[in-house]
Amino acid sequence: MNNHHFPLDSYSFFLRIRKEKIGWLKFILEGYDNMATISTISVSDGLVRIWTTGAALGEVFALLAALAGELSPYPAPADSPSLS
Repeated sequence: MNNHHFPLDSYSFFLRIRKEKIGWLKFILEGYDNMATISTISVSDGLVRIWTTGAALGEVFALLAALAGELSPYPAPADSPSLS
């Protein structure tokens, strides 16, 4: 019998990202061994829903935090460093 314990709960949340980055984010998430699934709710609004497991939730949030500058549809404040 397998004694490994993994959080099997699933989580979903919505994000608003740059609409031109939806396919790119899907590619990135699938490239990380399918750590999450992304579904487009509204292309014109850049609204997506992301599903993941409890075991991958921390990694998903860490990855999204690292990509936030590329994904955010909102302009960066004038005094913040640019990522581009």
